[in-house]
Amino acid sequence: MDCCRGFGLVLCFAAFSLVAMHPQSGSSLTNSVAQEIRYIELSYADQRTQLRHPPPAADCRDWFCGNGSNSLIEGVLDRPDGRAIAVYLLHVTPTEIDPLQPFETEFKVLNTGQVAIELPVSPHLSDLQPNDETADFNYFSLMLGTGIGPETKGPDVNGIGYVWLYGSPERDGSMILLRPGEWIRVKANMKLHTWPSIPVFARFRGEFRLLRNVFHPKPGGGFTETQNLYPDKTPTPSVPVHLLGSTHSEKAQ
Repeated sequence: MDCCRGFGLVLCFAAFSLVAMHPQSGSSLTNSVAQEIRYIELSYADQRTQLRHPPPAADCRDWFCGNGSNSLIEGVLDRPDGRAIAVYLLHVTPTEIDPLQPFETEFKVLNTGQVAIELPVSPHLSDLQPNDETADFNYFSLMLGTGIGPETKGPDVNGIGYVWLYGSPERDGSMILLRPGEWIRVKANMKLHTWPSIPVFARFRGEFRLLRNVFHPKPGGGFTETQNLYPDKTPTPSVPVHLLGSTHSEKAQ
């Protein structure tokens, strides 16, 4: 091995190991190390999500004056674009949960795909809207949720709790680019929106939805077009919980 002349055997082996792991001679070792990009604290945040619109016309008497609406445009499922996300539940506190009370959850949102992916990271949707309340507003939203599933050999149960993050390409700092292997952490106080009506042992699993939205303001209201972007979902471990049960269940918003 001519290139090892003058080197000890151990040094030679180490040199070849580094070249094998990092074949691009100019690359930095730190560039290949996965890392946390941002920590977001929602536990004490009163999220601002109300969007502005022009006032209704003075002579507006129709039933739809001041109303808003939403339309969902489904994306393409399982498109092979290399994007994938894993949502880990790092902790849930407490694990004995009264559905009418908030609980603390910490999420780890990891890019498990082959390409970079851009995610919204702002707690406040209202702050991202253009100053002109008549202008269409383009933004992204990321739902992070605790989906309820059954224990092994337990009764079939379902439900979910969730929080949202928002971002707009027009607002610096509200979107973040995650390269493969990078992640963000999000800590939030949240409540269940739907849950079983009887006490049950169950499991929480990390869930997400990534949406592209356009809000079209109209006098007295507006409507929102929403497109589901469907990155691939990487399975993650679930967390055991004890739901105390309640006869009341909120409708998911």
